[in-house]
Amino acid sequence: MDNDHKSTMKSISKLISQSSQSFFSAFLEDSKDKQSKNKEREEILNKLQVASAKKSLVVLQLKEVPTSQKFETVSGWIVSKSIGDSIMLRLQEDSQQIRMITVEHIKKVSTLSKNDKRLIQ
Repeated sequence: MDNDHKSTMKSISKLISQSSQSFFSAFLEDSKDKQSKNKEREEILNKLQVASAKKSLVVLQLKEVPTSQKFETVSGWIVSKSIGDSIMLRLQEDSQQIRMITVEHIKKVSTLSKNDKRLIQ
């Protein structure tokens, strides 16, 4: 009886130890994920700010579009001078149309400055 009690206590303490270690590990990995997402967001914001200042053509790849595609590509010029949680983009296809896009939905940013020798159509 005494040995059964000791083995039960050992298995319970081992289970508690393993679960606390896995909880702590998940906590650290979650912090790393948040840091990498914050770093990506800052890089996107910097690219958008530079593109806005240079009045460059911007091509954005957006995440999680409700259509059947995995992503959407939008091109145009940033209208606002300051970049916050969302941007206003004057679309390249229809310069009369402006689209508001949240920075969280931007997956990738590419720019083409006015001084570039390539042709912007």
